[in-house]
Amino acid sequence: MVKGAKVQGPRGAMPPIQGMTGFGSAERGEFRVEVRSLNHRFLEINIRMPHGLLEHEIPIRNLIKEKFVRGRFDVFVNLNGTKLAGGLNEDAAKEVYVLLDSLRKELRMPGEIGMGELLLLKEFFTTEAEPPEAGPLYEAINEALRDLERMRTEEGRMLAEDILGHAEKLSRLHAEAQGLLPGALSGMKERFTERLKALLAETGFEEARLLQEAAVLAEKADISEELARIGGHLAQIRKLFENGEKIGRELDFILQELHREANTIGSKMEDVAIINRVIEFKTEVERIRQQAQNLQ
Repeated sequence: MVKGAKVQGPRGAMPPIQGMTGFGSAERGEFRVEVRSLNHRFLEINIRMPHGLLEHEIPIRNLIKEKFVRGRFDVFVNLNGTKLAGGLNEDAAKEVYVLLDSLRKELRMPGEIGMGELLLLKEFFTTEAEPPEAGPLYEAINEALRDLERMRTEEGRMLAEDILGHAEKLSRLHAEAQGLLPGALSGMKERFTERLKALLAETGFEEARLLQEAAVLAEKADISEELARIGGHLAQIRKLFENGEKIGRELDFILQELHREANTIGSKMEDVAIINRVIEFKTEVERIRQQAQNLQ
């Protein structure tokens, strides 16, 4: 990455990047559907619907998985005025009761036959109602998901603008650190020269000790690789926002790498000006990380 390279892509050119918070609802026929999503590291889907509609749970899950990769989704499916409990055959229920009570007496079992015992055998005296046509259900699901997606996209747009603003500061701090590096190296050279003079003034010249000092200085002064990697990571952030829609996890990984490189530079350098940039750099990385947790 060239010195001072920009992170923000052309305004209006970015694909829609989603946040993870939103709400969508729709009514079609007898069905009312509500879908809510919140932040979550992975994709978690919870569906609540009448027992008679449970055959549609897996297809609804698949619809959500096709559109989203992160977030906690709570889906509520209700029927307006329609019941799926089915009918009751009273004569059959009485017959089941008589048979159970007769068996209880024959086996000399204490107590009475209650509603709990009857409900265990409800399939013998109840009938399942026919569920309504499923077409309107999926129309309502898709419309609710579109509403939800619009809200998440609007949140993603605002988050992207904020993150790119912080990323611009990272780019500026990166360029400033590169500009300060020659002066910092010159200062380190001067301090090493003074240290060398002090060593030579001692009772003997210890070449091994001099070489050790030189090795330590060389290691501490070499932050060129860290700066180069930071430049590459900043370029990756720009590409993410220019080319990707589902960027949350990858962005989080890049931020971890930026933080690690900044820590390494801070441990190597003695120059106060560069250290101050490192502190500010890490602060901006943390601000981005907090916002990135809200991105799909």
